[in-house]
Order: sequence, then structure tokens, then C-alpha cells
Amino acid sequence: MAAPRITLDASQATLDVIHECMEEGYPWGTKGGTGVKGAKQEAARRLGISISTLSCRLDSMEAAHGLRPDASRYATKAADPFEFESLPHDGEPEAEELISLLADRHAKRKAHDDASKLRQVQVNIDGPIALAFFGDPHVDDPGCAWGDLERAVRICRETEGMLAVDVGDDSNNWVGRLMKLYANQEVTSKQSLKLIEWLMLALPWLLRIKGNHDEWNGEKGDVADYIHRLGRSFGALESAGARLQLNLPSGASVKMHVRHDFPGGSQFNPAHALVRETLFGHRDHILACGHRHTTGYIPVWHNDPARLCHGFRVGTFKDFDKYAKDKGFQDGNWSRVMTAVVDPAFAGDPVRYIKPFFDMEDAAEYLAWRRSKWAHGYSASA
Repeated sequence: MAAPRITLDASQATLDVIHECMEEGYPWGTKGGTGVKGAKQEAARRLGISISTLSCRLDSMEAAHGLRPDASRYATKAADPFEFESLPHDGEPEAEELISLLADRHAKRKAHDDASKLRQVQVNIDGPIALAFFGDPHVDDPGCAWGDLERAVRICRETEGMLAVDVGDDSNNWVGRLMKLYANQEVTSKQSLKLIEWLMLALPWLLRIKGNHDEWNGEKGDVADYIHRLGRSFGALESAGARLQLNLPSGASVKMHVRHDFPGGSQFNPAHALVRETLFGHRDHILACGHRHTTGYIPVWHNDPARLCHGFRVGTFKDFDKYAKDKGFQDGNWSRVMTAVVDPAFAGDPVRYIKPFFDMEDAAEYLAWRRSKWAHGYSASA
């Protein structure tokens, strides 16, 4: 009697079950009574049919469709020559845990990075304020003009509404081949740390930028980081540069971008890099930098938004520079501290809103006068 015809789908489904059993280690062709269940027996059990019915189905599958079990599907498992005892977990996270942790850290770092691109600062001083940009101090250098530095610190500290900004390079902090220059300075590296501490604690700095000299010798940490953290009276301490938006009580705001230096240079204009930034970067109200031990200032007008951008390249408190002398550089250090007075009474007038000063006493006197006008009711709404 011929085997009943079976459909192709039913044949394939039966074959899949048999191959599944073989791949799990059930041998093909094992007969009952050997004590080992074969793939045929297990497949019949899973299909819910008898061995004889499965045998008839196999004959029908081969006759109708040429399908038969593939003996190569049988997975033989050789006995392991040895077995290790499992160790307790080593504490390292699994890949899934690690990915989840790294994704969370990335999200936090991105949020931090996005916020740091323009930090919001609430200024709690009502009325006009001044931003005093201190040029590179180099407090341990033989050429540091201590009389001028102390005077600048005193004026800033005693002038109401004046905020200090340090553009970097507080000390020489020589490194590498430049360490030989320590032989030419009276101040030791240990004494230099005391002078840096004095400068950091002398004023409640709104912003301090680390210059290239400050970043050297940082293998064991930067003393400025520790002083900044423990001082508790400082604004921001940043590497290379920072952008701040100062939000004044009047509702006006000032955007400022301070770096140790901006990219770009010109032999014809020491403030060229600041112009370049306003053209190709951010059009902030105030841009300030140092680093090159020369002074420059340039105003740049923009129509969109209607804004007069003030670019300050501050000089240095370091008077004697052998490198500059050897290279034949002209002395352009005509302002060690440059100041911008911000008067919220003129927030709607881009030309009068920010006024530049190249001498701190002039800036302090003008600020005091404008603050007295504000105190007597002359305000932005008047």
C-alpha cells in the first residue's frame, strides 16, 4: 500500500522537528531497547504521533518531495577532558551594565558641555558695573611690576561694582627646557605658590582663566584648583577660555567671551584675533584675552544683532622679557588692566551701553559717577 501523500509545508515542519532533536544531541536511528532515546522517538513525542505514524510520514515525504532527515544535523558532544569550578563574579560590569553606565555618563557630560558653552551668571549688584581684565601677572618673574599689580588690586577691591577677570599666566611655572630660566629668577617655585595664593585671595574674581604657563607641571594637580575649591568666594575657574552671560538686576544682560588667547594674528593689528572672532565666531558684547604681552583694542559694529563688540587684548605685569628683546619685538604693553564699564541705563543704546577704559583710576572714577546717578533715580526706565 502506498504511503499517503503529504503536503510540502507539513513535510518541512516534520523535518524541522526531527532536525531540532538531532541538533540537541538525539541520535538518528536508535532503536528502542538500547536505553537511549533517538531523534525519531523524541520527534514523534513532540509531534504528538506514534513512531509508526512518523515512519509512514517519512516515507511519504521522501516519495512526494524527496525530503529525508539530514544525518549531519546530529550534534555529537565529546566528553570534556576536565571541568573548572566556577569563580565568583569579579565585580566588573557586564557589557549591558557598562553600556548603560556609559550612556548615562555621556548624557550628563553633554548636558554639562552644552551649559558651559554660555554660562549664565546672575549679577546681584544693582546699577552700573565694571569688568576689570587683568593682564598676565607672572607674579614670580623678576620683571613683575609689583607696585602696579598691588595698585590694580587695591583699586578693584575698593571700587564698588567693579568685578575682576584674570586672563591667565599667573606665574612662570617653567617646564622642560625652559626650567633653566629658574636660574634667573629670585622667587623659588615654592614661593611662587604663595604669591599665586595671595593673588587668588586678594579679590573675589568673577572669572579666572588658566593660561599656557598655568597648565604646565600639572601632573600632580594644579594648586589653583585647590585654592579655588577651598576659597569658596570665587566665580569660575576655566582652562583656556569661557563665555558668560551676565544677567543684571535691571533685566539687561552682557555676553562676554574671555580666553587666554584667540586664534589668528596680524603684524598690523594686535587685536586682529578679536576681530576674527566676531566675524567667524560669537558676536559677544565683550571679548578679552592676553598671552602676547602686548595691548590692543578694537570696536566692531554688527547690525544683526545691533551690537558694538569691544575687543580687548590686555598687556602684562611682566616688564622685562628677554625673549621679546632677542626677537626684536616692539614694546606694546601700554595697558596692564583694561576695563569695561557697563551701564544698564543705556541698555537700549549699543554705543553708550559699554564704555572702554585703559586706566583703572579713570574707570573707577567714571563707575563711581555713573553709580551715583543710578542711586539718585537715573535708571534705564527714566
